[in-house]
Amino acid sequence: MKRILVATDGSDDANRAVDYAAELAKDAGAELVVVNVSDGYGLPGEIFNQFTRAQHAWLDEMLESASAEILNGARARAQAVGVASVQLESRRGVPAQTIIDIAAEKQADAIVVGKRGAGRVAGMLLGSVSQKLVSLAPCVVIVVP
Repeated sequence: MKRILVATDGSDDANRAVDYAAELAKDAGAELVVVNVSDGYGLPGEIFNQFTRAQHAWLDEMLESASAEILNGARARAQAVGVASVQLESRRGVPAQTIIDIAAEKQADAIVVGKRGAGRVAGMLLGSVSQKLVSLAPCVVIVVP
């Protein structure tokens, strides 16, 4: 394995996935790509359409800040394990599809995710990100309990 992608939302399950992926990357001498995908935290699109320009700017800034904090925390976890190369990637979009797109772009050999993220209600209604990845990803998907 040359490149392992791990998706995180900062939840406990995602942190376990980061730890697992970091150990895997260290053992394989692989690069670790840590991904955070912001999707508006489950708010329906019609709510976003009602926001003013200033509210959109504030929300964008808040999401970018939260993503940076999550990614920096994950990088610190990976570096503490001894991973030599950690790349961070923050995107907006539908989480499962965006993770698949990034995995294809980065030519990831494997995707590592937690079994459940922060969006428990959305996961129950729409199917969890991990379930979608297992069904749709073009590479190995490791779901960490």
